[in-house]
Amino acid sequence: MANTYLFPYEIQEVTPQSGIPWNVQQVNAPSFWQRTKGDGAVVAIIDTGLDVNHPEFAGRVISYQNFTSDASLDSDGHGTHVAGIIAGKTVGVAPECRLMALKALGNGMGAFSIENAFKYILDYNEKVPEQDRVVAVNCSWGGPYNPIHHYLIRRLIHSGVAVIVAAGNAGDGKPETEEIFSWPGFLYEVITTGATNKDGQPAGYSSSYDGIDIGAPGTEIYSAWPGGGYKLLSGTSMATPHVTAAYALIAAAFKQREGRYPTVDEGEEILFKHIRQTGADPRFIGKGLLDLTFDFKRWPLYRVQTGAYYYKQGAEITSQKLKDAGFNTYIVKY
Repeated sequence: MANTYLFPYEIQEVTPQSGIPWNVQQVNAPSFWQRTKGDGAVVAIIDTGLDVNHPEFAGRVISYQNFTSDASLDSDGHGTHVAGIIAGKTVGVAPECRLMALKALGNGMGAFSIENAFKYILDYNEKVPEQDRVVAVNCSWGGPYNPIHHYLIRRLIHSGVAVIVAAGNAGDGKPETEEIFSWPGFLYEVITTGATNKDGQPAGYSSSYDGIDIGAPGTEIYSAWPGGGYKLLSGTSMATPHVTAAYALIAAAFKQREGRYPTVDEGEEILFKHIRQTGADPRFIGKGLLDLTFDFKRWPLYRVQTGAYYYKQGAEITSQKLKDAGFNTYIVKY
């Protein structure tokens, strides 16, 4: 690829397939669908664009923004494929979440365009009601360290947006040779994703280092392609959207129960309980392989009773004091 911000990846032509793709089944997404398939949670994708007319996304693209000089929806295809893994009607992990497509890659303007995409999410979230806020952003790309990007990533996370990124495709299959030159994958603040094969073991191309948080399928992933088609792609770019979609499912289920979306700390705590061990070195897949089998034991919930009042005014005063002190609180009428 001419654009150094996109990780290299392998493309294979493919005919349409039927049934749930192997990768969606491997992360046990159908188990979670018994609870929610996304419930309209909004995910942003910073990539090469999106074929908004593809039937996989009909009616669920809430915004398409182009920060490049390329007027096409997605001439590369990478962004459409990533979006399909996240929210495709038949190929996605979270088939009922909504998408914000931010075209920032593909014309050599990656760093500046990505900066504008981050700023767009921050500005958008300040203007919309909570149910329309972006809960996670998918970043299936990498490049040189950028302090402005780092600052904006921290702002996004602090504002409640999880940032999920690719580990990189510079691996040699050996965990002891760490391929650390991967931005923003090596950041502590983000959720960094390594790629696995169909057998659940690390893919040889997947970069290895101690900053990787979780593993997900990345090899020969069947997903959408511009023009209404489908292709098989391989890379950590394909692993990352599995985790982004998983976070969207968790956020949607959390909102069902709590009436609000989780903070990033709360979301990560639940996400990292949705894993299974494979024996692979953690420098490839971090805490383990993504596993969306729904189990209430993975959903901690702690409540603190601070007092009861005969009058609404007393409850509101106490609630405001708690909020001013930095606590998440709400009023319950008995």
